[in-house]
Amino acid sequence: MKTKVFIILVCLIGMASNLHATVYNGVCGEHLTWSYDTETAHMTIEGYGELKNTVDSLWWNKQVLQASSWSTSYKTYYPYNSCKTISLPEGLTGFSGAIFRDWWNLTACEIPEGVTKIPGSLFESCYQLKEIKLPNSVDTVGQYAFSNCTTMVKCDLGKGVKYIGQMAFQNCYRLNSVRWSDCLEVIDGSIFDGSPEAYDPNDVATIPLRDTLFFPATFRSNKQISWCIHYSPVIVWNAKNPPASSRVFYNLYNYWNGDFIFGPDVEFVPSGLCQQVRMKKVVLPEGCKYIGAGAFSGNNQLDTVLLPSTLTAIHQEAFKGCTKIKHITIPEKVKAINSSTFSGCSALTRVEMPEGISTIGDNAFAGCPNLDSIVLPKELTMIGGSAFSGVKLQDSLAIPDKVISIGTNTFENWSALKELSIGKNVVLIGDNAFKGDSAITHISVWAATPPAVSEGTLADIPDSALLSVLPDSRQLYREHPYWGRFRMSDVPDSAMIQRTVTVDPGQTTATFTWPTDSAAHSYQIDIYKDGAVFCKLTLGPTGQLLGIAFSMPGRKAPSNQSESSLPFTLSFLVTGLEKASRYNYVLCALDEEQKPIHVYFGDFATTGYPGDDVKGGGNEIIPTPPIIPDNPEAKPAGIEDTDVSGHSETKYLLNGQLLIRRGDKVFTLTGQEIR
Repeated sequence: MKTKVFIILVCLIGMASNLHATVYNGVCGEHLTWSYDTETAHMTIEGYGELKNTVDSLWWNKQVLQASSWSTSYKTYYPYNSCKTISLPEGLTGFSGAIFRDWWNLTACEIPEGVTKIPGSLFESCYQLKEIKLPNSVDTVGQYAFSNCTTMVKCDLGKGVKYIGQMAFQNCYRLNSVRWSDCLEVIDGSIFDGSPEAYDPNDVATIPLRDTLFFPATFRSNKQISWCIHYSPVIVWNAKNPPASSRVFYNLYNYWNGDFIFGPDVEFVPSGLCQQVRMKKVVLPEGCKYIGAGAFSGNNQLDTVLLPSTLTAIHQEAFKGCTKIKHITIPEKVKAINSSTFSGCSALTRVEMPEGISTIGDNAFAGCPNLDSIVLPKELTMIGGSAFSGVKLQDSLAIPDKVISIGTNTFENWSALKELSIGKNVVLIGDNAFKGDSAITHISVWAATPPAVSEGTLADIPDSALLSVLPDSRQLYREHPYWGRFRMSDVPDSAMIQRTVTVDPGQTTATFTWPTDSAAHSYQIDIYKDGAVFCKLTLGPTGQLLGIAFSMPGRKAPSNQSESSLPFTLSFLVTGLEKASRYNYVLCALDEEQKPIHVYFGDFATTGYPGDDVKGGGNEIIPTPPIIPDNPEAKPAGIEDTDVSGHSETKYLLNGQLLIRRGDKVFTLTGQEIR
């Protein structure tokens, strides 16, 4: 009896086991079928073509629906709810939608070669999916594709992916490896978290990435890729032609502390690319041409910036608020420091600017109190408002001659400034330019006409400050309502007396201005064109015309000087010159015996001449050479110099003409060999 009972129990157990090991099956495409073994929790899909959701498909199985009711919590009954693994056929070409979404127990799925797209949400909320590898045929990963795969640790996107949709890895808290291809073009939004609104730092995802994130030359997206905390050790940006404005890494500050590397293909840094990214070093490659607006602003860990020689522009706010930068060198091709470029760089102590900088914009260096030295470039023409507001350490400053305007509040609170030199072309200084507790004791203004100022421009400079101006302009400054309140010595500052020749050319004229000499009996100007004398002028000690000789008909060239200006400068207008032509000249101060006391030489060009290497000024030959007789054997006295090739040369006068001796050969100023 007991034996019969045992046999019956065994049979019942076997029957129960067979009842439990159910195999479901159905159709999931025109040429695809599926079967699911409940005992192994494995689904097998066979055939070829696109995987679809049909009435007889994966979760609309008739047998399951007939065994339940619609009002029942249907997910409890569906086979995919317990499915752990899937086998996909080699003939699979794609997926019609989010077919595997909410397969909570799915641990593995191998995608065959030939599939080109991972649709949006395909594996969304597959909580047990730990690893995925895509074939090289896949070029698109849709939005939310792996969202909420909370145990996934590794995702290899293959070698063909060009597009990754937004929030593709949202809430993948354990993901430590993401590898995408070198042909990636677009990341369409925040792929690691997905919150498009202002976020709470306590709520954002933490992604423990350990891979280098490499953005290849093909990358061109301008969407943010992350709002989350992630710990990728290295980010390599090698995008060659992304959008000019890109916020890909915006707001990684406080959360990312890795290395950021710019690859060799980078031609520019998009605006806002690394705004508020926690990075320590910026090294841009040779070939990079410009830095966009706000590209690195707010990086409070950035302490090293190395810029390439190919850089031509740094746009506004590029390094604003980078509070750890101490030193920066601006490349030679950069022509402007734009507004707020370095404002708030509170640790900045030294800036090396090339001579070619023409503009310093508003607030360019505002809030940089530790700058210990500023040398303004010679080609500078404009200084913007508040450009150096709050700079305190430097005690002297020279405004270059080409500067035309100085903005409002430019040197506000520059409390250590004691000596100020203002160039000859400044015509306007803005309101409150020197506002604050001023320590200025000496101002030198080289402008012939007092620059326009308002009541507040100079208000905070003490009345006791000494003002030095050009001798010819002293009366104008004394009578000025604002400049006139400063102290001015009775004897002109010797430093303000001109010591070189300047030439201001027009279309057919040129105004010569030169320092006078109390011992001069007359002055002689010889002008040469193509190595031959074009005209000779002899002037009296006060600039009156004594003699004139032109190679073409002469015109009246009046002097505009008076006896009162004799100890200082003379000006003379030469007319009858040719348009767009280049000239050389020699100007001599002669004593009673017509021997030179001082000799100046130089070149200039009338308006329209194509060359940009014409100086328009002159230098004095020291010691002063005598006029040498026309004796080829005579050894001339002159000034020795070195030409561009390194050879020694001597400049001297011969019968009033300036010549150059190089070894045994003698040349004119134009390079014509005469013997």
